[in-house]
Amino acid sequence: MTIEATVYKLLSGDKEFNKLLDTIRGGEFGNGYKQGIFTYAIPENPVNIIKPNLAPFVRINPNYEVPVIYADDDNCATEYRVTINFWCQTGSQSEQVAHKMDEILKRNGFERYTANEKPRYRDGDINLLTNIRKYRFFDWKKERE
Repeated sequence: MTIEATVYKLLSGDKEFNKLLDTIRGGEFGNGYKQGIFTYAIPENPVNIIKPNLAPFVRINPNYEVPVIYADDDNCATEYRVTINFWCQTGSQSEQVAHKMDEILKRNGFERYTANEKPRYRDGDINLLTNIRKYRFFDWKKERE
């Protein structure tokens, strides 16, 4: 399974996270989607769902996948990195979503990195806060017998 699919399954499968998104939004995401969590791109066709009344919504993108740590000329682990963007109306909402996302991913072996980057900014086109979170995961190969 790809790293973005793994993150999607972790977030979309967490009942507390989904309840938080629905509570902030004031209802279910709808529009024919299970929840407002997407990989690669947020659909704009046939209906543009990038709208303030549907926030928060989430986009997951992989941005790094490389073998790391070698022993006996064999790769022992692969490092994966993902960027997760999500859009909220307020800073308080952003903090709630980020905290829950951090909790879910940390519990599943991910760590957050690049804390010095700009964590959020106002997107003037849709008047929402765009939030940026980056995580990495090391997949260690199991010892072969």
